Amino acid sequence: MEVDIAIRNRKTEKILSEIPFPPSSHRTMFDEILSLGGLAPFHRSCEESHRNSSSMKGIEPWRFHVLDGAGCRRLRSSLPIENAGKIPAMLASADALVMATWLPNEVSDSTPDGEPQFAATLSNMEHIAAASAAIQNLLLAATARNVSNYWSSGGVLRTKSVFDFLQIPTSEILLGAVFLFPSSIGDAERASSKLRQHRGPLHAWARWIELS
Repeated sequence: MEVDIAIRNRKTEKILSEIPFPPSSHRTMFDEILSLGGLAPFHRSCEESHRNSSSMKGIEPWRFHVLDGAGCRRLRSSLPIENAGKIPAMLASADALVMATWLPNEVSDSTPDGEPQFAATLSNMEHIAAASAAIQNLLLAATARNVSNYWSSGGVLRTKSVFDFLQIPTSEILLGAVFLFPSSIGDAERASSKLRQHRGPLHAWARWIELS
């Protein structure tokens, strides 16, 4: 089945460039990828406060904030390069960046970096799981279209200054900064996951339960 192929072919790929690529636009294809991401299952609606504080009114417990290639280059130029790791090199090459957030319930306080603290509740766990499923859908949809992709935890992109620059509500929590890369990369570096080759066999993480 086609979905089996996409699952098997999906892998981490970072395209790293010191020189910004000319931005290109594939918005129609990326909208298809985003739409498929949004078909992920979710058990609970997000809290109404999230729908009232944003122009996005969906009940889904996630949000996708998307930059095209030109937006990635502009964001790159605004970052403190010395503390940003490989993020600037990916922003120099990416055709799109999806800032995928999840919407917590019962926020009590903020971390020193300004990220909201969330209560350890079943509903919040389900929101995180749903948003994770949406990101996985997005990665598989990109892979099926031969779009190299990388799910980053965000690094410097998690900071309040970046959220403010991108006009993302600080009540949302970044779950993944998903980079979508072009197929033609010239002399740019292509980096893959260091963990992929260490995946265990089925019996290392799954078992059948035999009940008497």
